[in-house]
Amino acid sequence: MQSDLLKKLKHSQQNAKKIVKRRLTPTSTFATLTDDEIAQVIAMRAKELRVKQDKKQREFSAEAELSSPTTYANFEQKGTISLANFIKVMRTFGRLEELEALLRPTVKEQIEDVKANILVPKKRVR
Repeated sequence: MQSDLLKKLKHSQQNAKKIVKRRLTPTSTFATLTDDEIAQVIAMRAKELRVKQDKKQREFSAEAELSSPTTYANFEQKGTISLANFIKVMRTFGRLEELEALLRPTVKEQIEDVKANILVPKKRVR
């Protein structure tokens, strides 16, 4: 009985993942997506770029100097990859400037920093 319930649960989870994956596209916006869905959309975008370059996964992963072709294949299929390997992928696509733009201080934060430095003298650090 418990085995049947587990099988049904796994089957329903797999179906739910397929349904979610079907509604995701490379142009999906991130605002309403879960973290896993965002990762999947990024993977779809990477796959599109690789295919446009007319490269096979194995060839691309070698060019990106990933430890194994499976690393890149898993990224495209599941959206999972380490940050270091993602940086290698972005470098290989020639898209590092997009990573560079992440988490930069906003204009408002930069203005506040300048104001704080002008109004409050810095203390000497020993």
